[in-house]
This record gives sequence, C-alpha cells and structure tokens, in this order.
Amino acid sequence: MGGQGGVVSFPIPSGLGQLTDARPAEPGEHPSLLDRLAAVPDPRRAMGRRHPLAFVLAIAACAVLVGAKSLTAIAEAA
Repeated sequence: MGGQGGVVSFPIPSGLGQLTDARPAEPGEHPSLLDRLAAVPDPRRAMGRRHPLAFVLAIAACAVLVGAKSLTAIAEAA
C-alpha cells in the first residue's frame, strides 16, 4: 500500500450515488456476510484448524476491500 502517511484513497464510482436514495434493508431481509461465508465448505483437515473458515474468509475479504492484491498482502493486513 502507499500514499501519504500510509493512507490509501480510492475514488468512489459515481454510480454509488444512486444508493443514497435506496431504502435501508430490514433486519433479516438479507443474510449477513458471515452467514454466507459460513455456508462455504471447509476443505481443511480438522487437525490444525485454529479459526473457523468463515472468520478467515471475512478477514481476507476485509483485506481485499482495503487494497490487498496478493496472499502476502492479505496476511499482512490480518
């Protein structure tokens, strides 16, 4: 990552402005990200699992959202 003082800024696409008029979702209307990630089958062996796969994937998703573009960058962000 780069930028001044380690802060990275990304432009917000103009199409996102349409979301300002969108109705907020009602509770239970949409599954949460963790609910979706919990449905992903875990291919890892039971021995050696330290963290639930859903949490590992959520952290990786957050890292990608802030600009991580490689496995190394995801690991550094975690």
